[in-house]
Amino acid sequence: MQLFLEWLVAGIIVVLGPLLTIFDLPGNSLMMLTSLGFAFYDEAKYFDMRLLSAMVLIYVLGEAWEFCVSLFGIKRYKVPWVAVLFIGVGGFFGTLIGTGFFPILGSFVGGVCGAFVTAFIYEYLRSGMRQDAWHLAWETAKMRFLALIGKMCAGIALAILLVKQIYLL
Repeated sequence: MQLFLEWLVAGIIVVLGPLLTIFDLPGNSLMMLTSLGFAFYDEAKYFDMRLLSAMVLIYVLGEAWEFCVSLFGIKRYKVPWVAVLFIGVGGFFGTLIGTGFFPILGSFVGGVCGAFVTAFIYEYLRSGMRQDAWHLAWETAKMRFLALIGKMCAGIALAILLVKQIYLL
């Protein structure tokens, strides 16, 4: 019975983690903490140093990728940090709105569109130049897209390694 419950919890986390990551929520963190929890819950059964090291590395790279690509990618266009934060919040709200219209894929598209619209509004209000606003909005949308793709890849890799840790060891 205990093994069944362990497998059930792991299965739920393996499905829920990548879905939360798509919604721009902490799915990767949930999978990482679950893996560490299992490793310390029953060391003899679930503690594999190479596997855990790989998971930590993938987790850190995924989070760093999202942070660096989305924030520093926008910052290289000489946008102040307040505007970068504003655009990030716009991307998050776009994710929430997109989720409401079309779960899963809408979250992804909504996040990109939210960052696009927010960057456009910011630059248009700042400069009054529609061409500059389109340029910044397009670059922001590309950065957000790349950031989300990288984080999703890390989430899928974490899910695969969690399956290996729980079901295949």
